[in-house]
Amino acid sequence: MGFFSNVFRTNDKADKTTAEPREVDFIAALSMHLRGEVSPALSNYLKIAEELPDDNLAPFFAAAIKAGEGNIAEAAESLRSLSQRISLKGETISRAISLDLVALLSNEPFLTVPAVAEIIISFGDILKKEGFVQESAVCFEIATGLVPDNVHVLHRLGDTLHDLGIYDYAESVLLEALKHAPNHWGALYTYAVLLQDLKRYAEATTYYEKAVRLDPNHVRCQNNYGAALMMTNRLDEALAHCTLAAELAPDFLPVKINLGNIHLLLQEYETARTNYLEAISLDKNLAPAYFGLASVEKLLGSDSGRVRELYLKAIELNPSIPDAHHALGNLLAHEGKPEALSHFSAAAQLNNNLKNLHKDFGNACLQMGRREEAIEHLRIARQQDPDDVVTQETLSRLEEETRTKSS
Repeated sequence: MGFFSNVFRTNDKADKTTAEPREVDFIAALSMHLRGEVSPALSNYLKIAEELPDDNLAPFFAAAIKAGEGNIAEAAESLRSLSQRISLKGETISRAISLDLVALLSNEPFLTVPAVAEIIISFGDILKKEGFVQESAVCFEIATGLVPDNVHVLHRLGDTLHDLGIYDYAESVLLEALKHAPNHWGALYTYAVLLQDLKRYAEATTYYEKAVRLDPNHVRCQNNYGAALMMTNRLDEALAHCTLAAELAPDFLPVKINLGNIHLLLQEYETARTNYLEAISLDKNLAPAYFGLASVEKLLGSDSGRVRELYLKAIELNPSIPDAHHALGNLLAHEGKPEALSHFSAAAQLNNNLKNLHKDFGNACLQMGRREEAIEHLRIARQQDPDDVVTQETLSRLEEETRTKSS
């Protein structure tokens, strides 16, 4: 597997030499640490770090003790400083620490690898709990280098890499975990979430299905499974799983929104409206709920001013929802208002491949008398959907009129 290449990365050069055998003082300090004698162990680590400024292990394990004593920010800073020093040699902190530990433990039969790995895992857990996610990933990566077949460590590393958005690396780690333990619930769930984040919904449902079989009472898993099923148009199944999630946790906001979305797709508009309103009653700052409610109200033929108000509220709470800008652009264009163009433009900046966006943008430009822009957007629409006959005919007519005028 490709460990030691992604976290605190500086470059890809790696020193292939093994570390020099450690001094007995460090062995004594680590032995104390393993026995729970953390105060004398910390004193020894700090002394070694002072006397041997190029030592990697002493400052690392000193930081682990500091974290365990509650000095977590200081411990995280120590890791970053150690990483910067190691990077000057063209190495990564994870690989350097792991190589040093392998060299050390191979010569010390009384120091067990799992016990040392457990110290490092605990360090990572503490860091992650306090929000030092990147630093925790370093610890889990080092631990994985020591115990590469430990599925629990692989899951921790994969989950943390997913949190960091390092998706390719996270996927390889999680697949390795599932190779060793196909029914490890945490790895199944985390991998399903990762696939869902990558919009690989059909693949995600396979892993969610296994996960909910193992733990049918996990609310987030049931809700996420329902959301993934919805995205693959398996609406009845999606409704069943989200309904179960709502029964398990009636005030769980994401499931309220998902139920609203599912009922909206099933054209059960009144029920969808009820779910969105329930979500808003629990959290008045929930942009997706306002967007969903606006969509329902529009389909129910509600006053356009009310619909516009809801779209604007969604955008105010979260300006990064391209569908909301697109929908509001269509509403304003229908009313003949030029502000529509700014919302189409915002939607395009957020997601240039949004379905029908450039078609609607082009038609709105044409409506506002901006022919050149209309042609530009309709050309993009034709490129994105070559089978759209209406767009082809409109664009052909405009291009012919332009040629006639210029000749």
